[in-house]
Amino acid sequence: MLTHSPAQAGFAGALRAVPYFIFTLPGGALIDRWNRKWVMILCDAGRALSLGSIPVAFVLGHLTIVQLYIVALLEGTLYVFFDLAETASLPRVVSKEQLPAATAQNNVTFGITTLLGPPLGTVLYSFGRFLPFLADAVSYTTSVLSLFLMRVKFQEERIAPRRKLYLEVSEGMKWLWQQPLLRSMALLNCVMAGLGSGGTLLILVLAQRQHTSTAFIGFIFSLGGIGAILGSLLARPVQQHFSYARAIIGILWLYPLPYVLLAVAPTPLILGGLLAAGLLVDATYNVVQFSYRLSLIPDELQGRVNSSFRLISYSLRPLGQVLTGVLLQDIGPIFTILAFSLCLVFLAVAASLNSHVRNAR
Repeated sequence: MLTHSPAQAGFAGALRAVPYFIFTLPGGALIDRWNRKWVMILCDAGRALSLGSIPVAFVLGHLTIVQLYIVALLEGTLYVFFDLAETASLPRVVSKEQLPAATAQNNVTFGITTLLGPPLGTVLYSFGRFLPFLADAVSYTTSVLSLFLMRVKFQEERIAPRRKLYLEVSEGMKWLWQQPLLRSMALLNCVMAGLGSGGTLLILVLAQRQHTSTAFIGFIFSLGGIGAILGSLLARPVQQHFSYARAIIGILWLYPLPYVLLAVAPTPLILGGLLAAGLLVDATYNVVQFSYRLSLIPDELQGRVNSSFRLISYSLRPLGQVLTGVLLQDIGPIFTILAFSLCLVFLAVAASLNSHVRNAR
């Protein structure tokens, strides 16, 4: 860490997360107004400049914690707009039939980045503390150049007159709430995200109880990353052979199995295997529901509906992290696992009994 302070690093991380909750809803409406391609270009150009300022200031000897906080806030804000524009643009870049494959490829790319990023960042850091930030700036510059080379239009022509921003935001929320299937999926995702948000902490506690070395804990999470990549690749065949209803309900019934087995994992290696199995199921579910959702939303509402969906889906994550920590401390990891596994079973039952999910095609 550049600051040598875990507290300051944690605060910088929190600043990066704050814009998500502030800008997601208005950002979705603005994405439906603006040119999505230019939003993505400007956001990644801004991220390249802001992160590139860190190695420049470091070399000049003028890097301060205030600059790091500002960069974290800017990077988090620009990420919100870029991510919403990218999501809204995907159905325009590929056909509906190609959405599952495109979503899976995106997830695989993200999984590989997550898998290789930490060790690569450590290697770069060993050569120079500013090099990981320089590498990030270069990657965003590459993204800008690739976006310039894309010729396809990222949205349909806008013909409706603009209205006040809050009216457009409410239109997206209202459209989502009037779609029984998407509303049900948003609520399911909300609870699932809350339950899963403390997963990293749970794995760390279980690994430490088995006196696992720090290096092998890293290997455990690497196994989890491999599981997520395989799950993304598996999603496309699942969608080809099963209806949406059967795929979603079947996957939801698979969720509790690797989770509950964590309670009896005898070795760190098996712990890593179960984490890989759980993330395989999770990645398959995410690709299936994400690509199906995009295919249902009209182009002019993609930004607003997806921002509303995500805000609902992730609203319980902070509470879930706190709840996981409290339960681990008060009742221990075994009973925490059993309690969360029971909640996952209830979710699978709820989805199976929900007529909107059960009859989805």
